[in-house]
Amino acid sequence: MIKAIVFDVDDTLYDKQPSFEKVFSDVFGLNLTDDEMNDVFANYVQQEQLAIAKSNSTSDFDLSKQEINFHSLHHTFKKFNLVGLSQATAEQFELAYAAACQNIQLFDGLTTVFNTLLSKFKLGIITNGSTDTQLAKIMKLKLHHWFTRDQIITSEEANAKKPDPLIFTLMNRKFNLRGNEMMYVGSSYLEDMVPAKKAGWQTIWYNHQQSPITDPNIIPDQTVNNREELKDLLMDLAAQV
Repeated sequence: MIKAIVFDVDDTLYDKQPSFEKVFSDVFGLNLTDDEMNDVFANYVQQEQLAIAKSNSTSDFDLSKQEINFHSLHHTFKKFNLVGLSQATAEQFELAYAAACQNIQLFDGLTTVFNTLLSKFKLGIITNGSTDTQLAKIMKLKLHHWFTRDQIITSEEANAKKPDPLIFTLMNRKFNLRGNEMMYVGSSYLEDMVPAKKAGWQTIWYNHQQSPITDPNIIPDQTVNNREELKDLLMDLAAQV
């Protein structure tokens, strides 16, 4: 029986796409249709997730944020035959995108979802990143209304980054629960789903970018493709308790 639901933050509880689209258009000046921009954003996010997961899982492939950004842009520009990418424009994009992502808002409707879940489950957050940066995002999103400080684990304080399952084991100890009593909600297959399943948790994959499953032995328990499906599934879980 599920007794705790734990969430990723970045690209799971708020939408990066509007910030991406504005900065991408401003920096590169490309005239793309809405569908083309959706494809560009989806590919960038997929490449970013792959690079981050590989970088976090092995010290032999330790990439900086700048290198991950350039890799993701380079792959995207090559795939869609776009022009205008250089080291300089990549750096300009990275800085502007990081700044734009500070203006974040919780997905519409999640306030009601969290209010409902709070009466049924323990709630937690596991997130990669520096503690100061991630706590600032949590405050910006007003998540402190539902998640107390001792329900939050950052990779910096855990000294372990997803996809290392250790960070999930630490949450087990914090909540004094077994893995099969925990559920994780995240947007990255490699960073969220794989380590959570290895830790024995149940999972909800918020796969809004239609990313592929790369390991047939690790299948998320539930997959949703948009925020409405995610909200509905979480409310259904609460109704079953």
